[in-house]
Amino acid sequence: MDKGDKRKGIEIVKQPESAGISLVGGGIRIDASGKPIEARFEQNWGKVYMVLDCSGSMAGYKIDQAKRGVLDFAKDAIRKKYFVGLIKFNTNATHLSEPTKDISRLEAQMKNIMASGTTNMTEAIRMAHESLKNLDGSRVMVIATDGQPDNVNDSLNEGKSAKRDGIEIITIGTDDAVQEFLKKLASRSDLGTKVSTDMFAKVISSAHLLLPSPGKIIPKQK
Repeated sequence: MDKGDKRKGIEIVKQPESAGISLVGGGIRIDASGKPIEARFEQNWGKVYMVLDCSGSMAGYKIDQAKRGVLDFAKDAIRKKYFVGLIKFNTNATHLSEPTKDISRLEAQMKNIMASGTTNMTEAIRMAHESLKNLDGSRVMVIATDGQPDNVNDSLNEGKSAKRDGIEIITIGTDDAVQEFLKKLASRSDLGTKVSTDMFAKVISSAHLLLPSPGKIIPKQK
């Protein structure tokens, strides 16, 4: 399948001779194959990044809890018509996966996650923001952590920048996480939660219940 012209948000795709031509743009696909043109409207999916703390204090039981919760969250978010991406952070942030509905890709990335280093949440929020800001539909980041970031003010400022671009933030903390910080970083105070370590996996998993409708446009914050 060879691509042809791409102008003004419309992509013209040349199919094999027997298949004709497809026009793709704005979530609409029009196929012409020697018969009346048929328009098919494809539902817009949301995009969510799981942003996972992998600092040294997460080692052992907590990182195992978090990894299990993230995979359960991803499965439910995909069923809710969200593509799920993955970013981990410790001393640095690492982009592990673009938003996808391929759960096996996320599972493969999760297997290699280990805990070490400090808590550079600022870089992770910035990375998720940059990846989400030009995408369509609902855009969300879910941050799971067990403590305070290396720089609280910088993390809050990066969060404000993301929220100004209409990206919703959900925060889940345990152990040394400060509930006031979690609520300030979240889009709304009710989206910032601190739980016991034994509940970490369950609450991360249940965060899919807080996701807005996948096609909803979240208003930008001032």
